[in-house]
Amino acid sequence: MSTTTRVLCIDDEPGVVELVSLILKSQDVEVEGATSGVAALKLMRQSPPTVVLLDIMMPEMDGWEVYKEMQTDEQLKHIPVIIVTARNSSFEEVIARERTGVSDYLTKPFLPNDLRNSLARVLDKEGL
Repeated sequence: MSTTTRVLCIDDEPGVVELVSLILKSQDVEVEGATSGVAALKLMRQSPPTVVLLDIMMPEMDGWEVYKEMQTDEQLKHIPVIIVTARNSSFEEVIARERTGVSDYLTKPFLPNDLRNSLARVLDKEGL
C-alpha cells in the first residue's frame, strides 16, 4: 500500500502551479499551490508535503529565504526541495545542489517529462 505523494508548488505565478498540477495529475500526485513564501511556510507547518517545488525569484520572500527558513525548522528541514527557476545558469545549479543541499534543480520553461523525472529521482533518492 503506497501513500499519496503530496507536492507543494511555491511560485508567484498561479499558472505555474496549475501547469504542475496538470502534469502530475496523471501520476496520482496531489499538488497544492502557494503564491508566496509566507503562505507556503504556513501551509507546510500545517500539513508537511512529501516534496516542495520552489521558485527562486518571488517578491517579498524569495525562494532562498523560504529554503533557509525550512532548514532552521525541525518539522520542515527533512522535506526534499526541487528548485524551479527561470535562471539558466550552471553556477546557480552548482550552488543549489552543492552548497544548500537541495534535492534537484529545474529551469523554466521545463518539459512535462523533466518535472516527472525530477520528482521520480527525488522520491527514489529519499526512499519515499
